[in-house]
Amino acid sequence: MHDWERSVPRGPVERASRAILRSVPPPMLRPDTDGRPMLRECARPALMVFHVAALFIAPHAARAQERPSTVLLECERLYDGTSERAAGPTRLLVRDGRIAQVGPNVEAPAGAERIVLSGMTVTPGLIDAHTHLSFIWKDTTTAPSFASFYLQSPIVRAFETAQNAEKTLLAGITTVREMGTDDGIDVALSEAVARRLVRGPRIVSSGPLYPPSGGRPDIRWPPDGTVANREEIVRKTREYIGGGCDWIKMFATGGTFDDTTATPWFTADEIRTAVETAGARGHWVAAHAMGQVGARNAVAAGVRSIEHGSRLDKEIVRDMARKGIYLVPTLYHLEWYALHGEVMRYAPGYKERLAALQKEQFASLALARKSGVQVACGSDAVFSMHGENAQELVWLVRAGMTPVEALRAATSVNAALLGLDKEIGRIAPGYAADLAAFPGDPTRDIQAVTRAAFVMKDGSVVKRP
Repeated sequence: MHDWERSVPRGPVERASRAILRSVPPPMLRPDTDGRPMLRECARPALMVFHVAALFIAPHAARAQERPSTVLLECERLYDGTSERAAGPTRLLVRDGRIAQVGPNVEAPAGAERIVLSGMTVTPGLIDAHTHLSFIWKDTTTAPSFASFYLQSPIVRAFETAQNAEKTLLAGITTVREMGTDDGIDVALSEAVARRLVRGPRIVSSGPLYPPSGGRPDIRWPPDGTVANREEIVRKTREYIGGGCDWIKMFATGGTFDDTTATPWFTADEIRTAVETAGARGHWVAAHAMGQVGARNAVAAGVRSIEHGSRLDKEIVRDMARKGIYLVPTLYHLEWYALHGEVMRYAPGYKERLAALQKEQFASLALARKSGVQVACGSDAVFSMHGENAQELVWLVRAGMTPVEALRAATSVNAALLGLDKEIGRIAPGYAADLAAFPGDPTRDIQAVTRAAFVMKDGSVVKRP
């Protein structure tokens, strides 16, 4: 028996998982230059559950994701991810998971499947640059138990995380940047999706760094991401990247749920330590920043993106624009927290605190746009928000962006943020066939993106009208 097997509970499902994983070679780390290290040890329990699930759902999943070699899509409108407006009636030829041809007169070769999307607008598959797929809470009629949420079996959480991933994909979100989990669940899920064991979006994972103290007293943060000094930042950053994480997320400030204090947690030099350590291996750092001091420190350190950015000033956004630092404003999650604050037992006055913070986020977004900062789209989807991710585009428009700007933020801008702009985020020959279709015209009525009727990922149709 392998060492990792001794910690797995016994039962028929667990015995099946052991049988499967005994046939799989132990994970090994590839060199950094390979660009995609394999799974770390702590991700193995999570990946194990996806192998177990494959015993029961693989035949159905394979049928659901069957990929014909050639598909011709016909739509009334097409938004390509970069243009100022949608094109008229268009045809797209998809071959072997890639976009082969785009235009009004594209012909279908013999044997191609033809899909007519009448009255719909096709866009690139939407990208959500800030999610938390493993944040589990479905019963919104009663407060979540944070002890059981953070401390329950990672195998059970992996099953629930996979369900959230499928909800997200069916909503038209074909790529996410997962901004922090524990037990290696996000890394394992990314691998399981890539192996087509479960249905979900392409997952870009990150390892979170936060101080030993801080956060809410009623939440027991997972201990593996805490760092107290520069030496620990270097060690943990290397550990996360070596274990398969694509990004490092650093909590430059406090602030989460109904806490809007945004206390700065790390100095610019400490954040720069993570930036330099990750950068030496070709990876980026994102900074959770809800206050000016923390945001200023993160920008000075040279992070790739500022998450939330609630209280930015002219100097900060000017430096962000000069350094090419993206803003991911995460507007919708504050509305979601306000709607569920009572049942989540937030402290009195939470609605007023959240409304004030939302107003500050709107103002920060306006400053950033005026200074030329690239605005990306991230929902901060947690708990029951999974599948509602596209509401973030609606809120970007409420904050002053045009529908086309919001669509661009969720497609080509997000692809550039993730360094995947040659692969996804656009509809053009050679790009991955990640596509979504919405009734109506989201370039005029952004609410349309909340009603995905057709979804294709890597050329596989996962949702039909």
